[in-house]
Amino acid sequence: MTGAAPPSATDIAAALLTGISGTHRAVVEATEPGRIAGTAFLDPSLAPAGAGEWRLLVEEGATVAAGEAIVALSGGAAELGVAEDHVLGPLGFASGIATRASRFRRAAPAALSVACGGWKKLPAGLKPLLRAGLRVAGVLPRLVEGDFVYVGKNVVRLHGSVAAAIAAGRAVRHGPVAIQVMSLDEALFAIEHGAGVIMVDTAERADLAAVDRALRDLGLRARVRLAFGGNVGLDDLVALHEAGADAVDVGRAILNAPLLDLRMRVTAGS
Repeated sequence: MTGAAPPSATDIAAALLTGISGTHRAVVEATEPGRIAGTAFLDPSLAPAGAGEWRLLVEEGATVAAGEAIVALSGGAAELGVAEDHVLGPLGFASGIATRASRFRRAAPAALSVACGGWKKLPAGLKPLLRAGLRVAGVLPRLVEGDFVYVGKNVVRLHGSVAAAIAAGRAVRHGPVAIQVMSLDEALFAIEHGAGVIMVDTAERADLAAVDRALRDLGLRARVRLAFGGNVGLDDLVALHEAGADAVDVGRAILNAPLLDLRMRVTAGS
């Protein structure tokens, strides 16, 4: 005989707080400084049960101090119990990304584009929150701004050659073709076949500098955008720009950002 299904978090909250009458108020506040993102995802109607009323106290992109209130909540005791499960997560994740990504944007030279293209590695449900955090920080979700066609390593393998993959990318007619390269020879070959964005994906600054220098010597630098990826950290940004990068792709250094630490605190009841 099969046992009863375990109670959900909503059921537990309702059972724990049953019998507490009246309307209660609470705030969600930061326990540390940070940048707020993901406010568009705070919708009490999306909770599986009544979650009271929520009111934003700061705007998307605001910088908050430790102890600063971000959301005001009101409702019955059980409703606040449900709300706690559905406010902290989206806001904490997106704001953690925004806080970390903002540090990268501030540390980068103004002319250096900063992207975080590793969002493909996240679960689908987190991707909109990641993009919200990146948008607040001024960090791109794709390698460069505007239309372009990214030709990854697997696309090259499926087409059988770099030349065929670039030709397919150009045929899409959605902007310049961007392609990953691992050497100077690969970069020059890709440019010869029509690539407009070269992604030096070796994690070696010397490889980027070699490609930049060769393109200048050949008079090709003005027609190609150079990007760099591979273990990019905060302290690398200025040197990478000086080595020739127009754009950098930051991966896990942003994707692994900790949640912005938030708490919900009941403030009053009636």
